[in-house]
Amino acid sequence: METKECEKRRQRPRIGFVIALMAVIWFAGGLGWVTRSTLLALLPREGKGVRIEALGTWEYPDPATGIVVRVDAPRLLRFADEALGWKARLIPRGTIPVRLSAVGSVRVKLDEDAEEVWVPFVAHIQPNMPHPYVRVRLPSSMVNQALRYDDSFARRDKRRSYALGHYNIIHALRFDTVVLHSVPARRRPITFRRIEGEATGNVRFKLKENWFSARSQADIRKMTLRCDLDFSRYTDGIALAYKITIPKMDANIRNLASIFEAAPVEAVRKALENSIARPRNLEKLARRRLPAYIPLDTEVDIEVFTDR
Repeated sequence: METKECEKRRQRPRIGFVIALMAVIWFAGGLGWVTRSTLLALLPREGKGVRIEALGTWEYPDPATGIVVRVDAPRLLRFADEALGWKARLIPRGTIPVRLSAVGSVRVKLDEDAEEVWVPFVAHIQPNMPHPYVRVRLPSSMVNQALRYDDSFARRDKRRSYALGHYNIIHALRFDTVVLHSVPARRRPITFRRIEGEATGNVRFKLKENWFSARSQADIRKMTLRCDLDFSRYTDGIALAYKITIPKMDANIRNLASIFEAAPVEAVRKALENSIARPRNLEKLARRRLPAYIPLDTEVDIEVFTDR
């Protein structure tokens, strides 16, 4: 009996030492470092929609073409807490690094029914980011090729009625440049965001009326774009509704005197505006739910540049 009691007494300091050592390793981030290293080693380099080419604690340069994402470690911890609840507390301290970069490519759709395309990306975890940031920069050739399919918002045939009958506007839009940026959210909680900017390009169109038909092309010197996003929170996630408008369009219609341009330019502007915000797309979106933890304060910059 005395021998067993002595063994127990000798084991107590060892148990206390092990607990203290584990606590030091936990709070000092040692276990998190091991967890992070293991996860990065086991992370698959290619999935259904993502390819990862490189990972490292150094910062890779932003690509001239592609997607750039920037976020800081505290925000990622908030994501984990909102997504996992109490399970997030089981993540060892130091698992999410202060600085990490990933390089690869991701499959994206530029329109609801467009084919997916591979786009390069760089993702950075870096300190002192007040908001998550996303920058998308794509060449006009890629954007126009992705939108070159029947019934895309850039290629439509729409019938409209007026007092003397009806007319069709058949249009094919091609972008040269697009510059869009998000307006900072002013209120909390966030229920509304706006993305605005302008675009240039050209649109080939054909006006078919009961007794008249004309085919021409409009060179778009400047087209202002505005996208208003409304967010509603539900128990199963966030519902998103949007409204896209083209407040102004300055265009030059070839082979037409400037005095006669106002009416056809306005007709083309309305056709493009209605084409971008199609009712069926709005209905599909209304039925979907975004994750409740999605960062609604993300800053967004979108650029399409001419490469022809």
